[in-house]
Amino acid sequence: MVDTYMEHLVKKKAESKDIALRVAGWFLTVLSLPLGLMIDPLLFLVTLALFFVTKYLIYPATDLEYEYLYCDKVLSVDKILAKESRKKVAEYELDRIEIIAPANSPRLVEYNKKELKTINLWSLDDSDGHVPMVVIYEGNQKIVLDLPIEFVKIIQNNAPRKVFLD
Repeated sequence: MVDTYMEHLVKKKAESKDIALRVAGWFLTVLSLPLGLMIDPLLFLVTLALFFVTKYLIYPATDLEYEYLYCDKVLSVDKILAKESRKKVAEYELDRIEIIAPANSPRLVEYNKKELKTINLWSLDDSDGHVPMVVIYEGNQKIVLDLPIEFVKIIQNNAPRKVFLD
């Protein structure tokens, strides 16, 4: 029996390094193609390899979306690369979560003093004072997510003492 279900998809904002990687990959490919055709067949093979690296490695890694799914007291995170392939990033059981709160919440002050493994899974959207949610998991992980308030309230219904919106 399904307890509650909610999903949320968010596109990760492209960082300047992501854009620079894409532009450099395509620029080098386009620049080396005529040179490879006119000068050296080996250079043409290098151009083909550069094209495949750009298309199948660089571009998908820099065009990223996160899908958050809450079902049966489990919070799952998948990443979708270039709207083509999906990979499961992690699953977090509600029973093992210590606290969920906004990143600027005073409730997280004691956790900021601890050395926690930080996993950043949010969209980098900081417009209009948008604040990511932080999940402290098993006392040793700090997960940063881009969860909307409606999503957090669904989780709060199942664990009111662990989820805070202040």
